[in-house]
Amino acid sequence: MSLGDLIEISRRYGSDPAYVLLGGGNTSMKADGVLYVKASGHALGQIDEHGFVRMDLARLAEIWQRRYSDDDAAREAEVLSDLMACRLAGETSRPSVEALLHALLPYRYVVHLHPALVNGITCSQRGEEATRRLFPSALWVELVKPGFILASTVRERMGSRSYQIVFLENHGIFVGSDTIEGIERTYKEVMTTIAGAVTRTPDFTELTYDEARVATITKALEQATGQKILFETNAEVRSYLADERSFASVASSFTPDHIVYAGFRPLWVERNEDVADAYRGFESEHGSAAKIICVQGLGFFSVGEKPLPLFLDTIAIAVYSESFGGPKFMTEEMIDFIRNWEVEHYRSTVSTS
Repeated sequence: MSLGDLIEISRRYGSDPAYVLLGGGNTSMKADGVLYVKASGHALGQIDEHGFVRMDLARLAEIWQRRYSDDDAAREAEVLSDLMACRLAGETSRPSVEALLHALLPYRYVVHLHPALVNGITCSQRGEEATRRLFPSALWVELVKPGFILASTVRERMGSRSYQIVFLENHGIFVGSDTIEGIERTYKEVMTTIAGAVTRTPDFTELTYDEARVATITKALEQATGQKILFETNAEVRSYLADERSFASVASSFTPDHIVYAGFRPLWVERNEDVADAYRGFESEHGSAAKIICVQGLGFFSVGEKPLPLFLDTIAIAVYSESFGGPKFMTEEMIDFIRNWEVEHYRSTVSTS
């Protein structure tokens, strides 16, 4: 079975930051009783045939006949074991955590992405209302724990119906079709419709800044972290970092990808506060180091390269969400779940190796 079309569309969307960043998103194809689904930790933009896992659709369907533990950690371990057992002989990669959901959607192709424009709705206060108005034939799924619980919820919500579009609160979108052209057409319609509904788009116009101060802070953070530090500022960034009230709209996590790649929350540093001291204080308080450091009135510093585009994505989502009632972060309970979820630890490790 040729994966050419699946690889092509995966790379196309995976290479476009308007649709997905870093290792986020996943794709699949069904043929002759087999699900070809993206392996965990592989980036769509560079994926090839080795980036997909072959799974037995009949065995995946049998998972719904089983009963799992009510304990989060135990349940996810049990489900993972069963998912691994659904792989065809010779497969060694770990399937995407969303493999069950891909198997559920009754279409040959399924493409799951995280466009900031889409998440302007899924991560907004009136996201469900806006989705039902703009996409009456789509399925909206409230914020639930990813993995087995998410797949179970979608299965329950679907009933006997087939949905080509599934919006997931604080997560992203799934699109299914029996043709590649159908996937492309649906995504184009979704993006065009949302773009027509937003009242403001992000203004990432470059601004001048105090280069000497940035150099001093960069050096201090490199000494504190032992890692490369990048700095970013622009009109939109400066607006959100004007004061703590403005910062509140970007002060937490919108989706699991933001937690995985940019940390569960950015560090806020007052204008005259010592940045290195604030960095050390954050780590002491939260048990993990900040990956994004926001300095009032200046811009933000990224510990390494990967957190930077995710925080810009956070800002874009916050802007788009203004058209749908304002931003809505993941709950603290859900953030804690993602932070401690073995699946995301695995994905993060694979994506950085």
